[in-house]
Amino acid sequence: MRSVLQIFKPYHRVRALSNPCLKQITERENYVRHIRELLDLTGQVAIVTGGATGIGRQMAYALGEAGADLVIAARNLERCQEVARQMAEELRVRVLPVALDLRKSQMIDALYDLVMKEFGRVEILINNSGTTWGAPTFELPLNGWNKVIETNLTGAWLMAQKAGQIMSKQNYGRIINIASYLAFVGTYAEYMDAVPYPVSKAALLGLTRDLAVKWAKYNITVNAIAPGWFPSQLSDKNKELHEEISKHLIPMHRLGSDDELKTGVLFLASPGSSYCTGITLSIDGGLLAV
Repeated sequence: MRSVLQIFKPYHRVRALSNPCLKQITERENYVRHIRELLDLTGQVAIVTGGATGIGRQMAYALGEAGADLVIAARNLERCQEVARQMAEELRVRVLPVALDLRKSQMIDALYDLVMKEFGRVEILINNSGTTWGAPTFELPLNGWNKVIETNLTGAWLMAQKAGQIMSKQNYGRIINIASYLAFVGTYAEYMDAVPYPVSKAALLGLTRDLAVKWAKYNITVNAIAPGWFPSQLSDKNKELHEEISKHLIPMHRLGSDDELKTGVLFLASPGSSYCTGITLSIDGGLLAV
């Protein structure tokens, strides 16, 4: 897995400003920032839900490689702690592991209380945690529907709401909601028979656009990424199915790799995306172009 330092080679850390995330637009008028500064996250704090595994881990690494201190939040605290130790050692940034179940609002409140105690600020939120419930449409139980909606949509909203309260006082923030290409299309049951998952991801895009409009006045950008098929906890159970999908559905005839989400999330999380809000970045090997 390449680091963002390799992807943007040469990338020598520029001298960090005392608080680069709070630069005002009036200051920019007389100063054209270098590309390294536009992508530099040194001194910023990023929360990544579901950041211990799969694409969440990949995106957390990208932000840490660009200099951000990290909060890795997931249900499995031991896994978060293990990944946090590894990231802190490799990236030389602060990494805080936190247990989080998005269906429990008190755990969301506790997470933000801890983050503010440890860091005193939040510049970046990656709403990545997600779940699914596979069942034929005529047999899907209500508790399965509720679990997915409460995690993928309600949990993401509560995380964004708390982040927005902090970011609005800072007059700066980057919120990135991780959706899916399935937010745009239906799919055959043999490929994915889990109705609440695409429904939750489509609704997440609506949340993204509405918050982008409402929070623009606070210098908070709200965007989404719609990944195609990447190896992850949600999609790594059936390798034969993956081979079938990549062969017949994806124009590039392969799944996404361990570093192909990095530059997308780095751009949307960086100061360089300051004029970009309310959009969805598809990273899917051409899946939606078909």
